[in-house]
Amino acid sequence: MDKPPTEEKTREEVEAERKAKRAAKQERKKAALEKQKPEGLEIQKKSKDPSTESPIAVDLVKVAKPKPDVPKAAPKKPPTQKIETTKKVIKSNKNKENIIVKKAEEVKPAAKKVNLVNLVKNSVRPVTHRVKLFNHLYIDSISLVTENKLKINSGKVHPSFIKLGVQMQTSVVAGSNARCLAFLYALKQTILDFVTPEHKHFSRSFEEHLGPAIDHLMACRPFSVSMNNAHKNIMSHVKKLPHNISDFHAKEALETVINNYIYVQIHMAGMAICIAAQNKIGKGDVILTYGYSSLIERILTDAHSKNKQFSVIVVDSAPWYEGRQLLHRLVRNNIQCTYVLLSATSFIMTRATKVLLGAHALLANGYVMGRAGSSQIALVAKHFNVPVLVCCETYKFTERVQTDSIVFNELGNENDVMPREQWLKNRYLTPLGLRYDVTTSDLITAVVTEIAILPCTSVPVVLRVRTN
Repeated sequence: MDKPPTEEKTREEVEAERKAKRAAKQERKKAALEKQKPEGLEIQKKSKDPSTESPIAVDLVKVAKPKPDVPKAAPKKPPTQKIETTKKVIKSNKNKENIIVKKAEEVKPAAKKVNLVNLVKNSVRPVTHRVKLFNHLYIDSISLVTENKLKINSGKVHPSFIKLGVQMQTSVVAGSNARCLAFLYALKQTILDFVTPEHKHFSRSFEEHLGPAIDHLMACRPFSVSMNNAHKNIMSHVKKLPHNISDFHAKEALETVINNYIYVQIHMAGMAICIAAQNKIGKGDVILTYGYSSLIERILTDAHSKNKQFSVIVVDSAPWYEGRQLLHRLVRNNIQCTYVLLSATSFIMTRATKVLLGAHALLANGYVMGRAGSSQIALVAKHFNVPVLVCCETYKFTERVQTDSIVFNELGNENDVMPREQWLKNRYLTPLGLRYDVTTSDLITAVVTEIAILPCTSVPVVLRVRTN
């Protein structure tokens, strides 16, 4: 027959067994002493103090009483049998204790391993103040800061890029046009200061030299679509340079490329958009705009300089309040303005005749990526049958496709949303500041570009023409 599996005993049961063993030892000692004494005295003593007797001792005395028919050696057998049984019990208990101790010793290192794993998991655990839906947009600022310090201290990053990184991180340079211009000027300065190493070609060595600077800028703030397109355009010209070209001629050629890109793609394109948009502004129009856009400011100031009579409604929103900058500049040019917040859009839209919006990028599926809140403006304008014109240069067109503001976006500083003291100690409160949103093509009436006033769905055609 198989023995039933022994159950692991608790600490209280083990302590009770130890106490029983100690009592058994004491009883064995008493029994050994009693054997040496005469049996008559032993019986008299035990009869005098029945209260002090233990149950085991009483049984031993009863068995040890002399009988006429039984020899004297007979009463000694039962106690020895009981002692032997107690020894067996003690041995079995000792074996159980040894098994329990061994199991405990085996469990202890496993517990240590578990604790180490828990410590590692706790150390890798993400920051509590993060929104899980936008967890992919957060940047590990600690590791990036250390990497940037190493790159800066090693001299791999040009000072112009270090300065631009600080300006972008602190929002001194904001807006897609301003960031692209600042990037191109920093790139031009880096090209002029670059010296090709010996026995190396200019194009390959310059790409290696520019890599840490681009990484530094990306760590300070992600590239805009305009910056990405400008970077790709300039680097395509760098790769086309012949291998035997001198540094002087290579720098001169690249400087010309950058200057042409700034003049044609940004300045001339903005001028063409201004002319096209001004033709859509009539006498007595009320133009509603949102936030700050350098292109919208240029359109409105040029239209006012041509003696066109119109008024402007500037809609703004927290936490950056960029519309105040546009408001100050328009008022300085004596343009009649009204300033409201985004929550009052539905009330003020009844007065507007046209909506002019800037854009961060135009996506290949016809969606417009703009400042967070632009989609709400377009939705309210659609409800009130107000035409929405998006002013955007073609160098901001991208082949990327996006249908929401979750997959790709940019997070602002949490401290701009609310003071750090109010949310840092509250683990149930997480401030979130998204910079961009996506507006569907059915909410946009037309897109004003330097080519023509086009529908949103013509982005793939423009991209194909530009590449050719």
